[in-house]
Amino acid sequence: MDPVTIIVAALVAGAAAATKDVAAQAVRDGYNGLKALVVRKFGQKADVAPALVALEKKPDSGARQEVLKEELTTAGAGEDAEVVQQAQRLVDLLKEQGLITGPSYQAVLHGSGAIAQGPGAVAAGSGGVAIGGDVRGGEVRGGEASGDDNKVKK
Repeated sequence: MDPVTIIVAALVAGAAAATKDVAAQAVRDGYNGLKALVVRKFGQKADVAPALVALEKKPDSGARQEVLKEELTTAGAGEDAEVVQQAQRLVDLLKEQGLITGPSYQAVLHGSGAIAQGPGAVAAGSGGVAIGGDVRGGEVRGGEASGDDNKVKK
């Protein structure tokens, strides 16, 4: 995850959690500390402070998150080690408190086919041929393989 994404994730999750009764004081303090640091360092650059205020009103808004990310990128927040470290500490704290989890996804397959998972994964549907990555050996055509080590007959 790039540094600006970590900062935005911490601010989004912190803003959402800080308004809930279940948030521990440590979470509120961590969020308020990160917010104050960001505003102090970058509030006058780009439009970071207004973007952060707007995000606090609707932390679940993807559009507001993108605006904040753009403003933080413009201001150079991703290159500030102190801000990135404080953001990562807040993310870790939110995870410890069970207020955020890591990324997740769900893959569903109906009918014939395949699902490929992971970076560089390749999948082919029923009867298809998929080749990916570092492929060595012969070529397969119509049920036969050619090449030195490949002798496949249908």
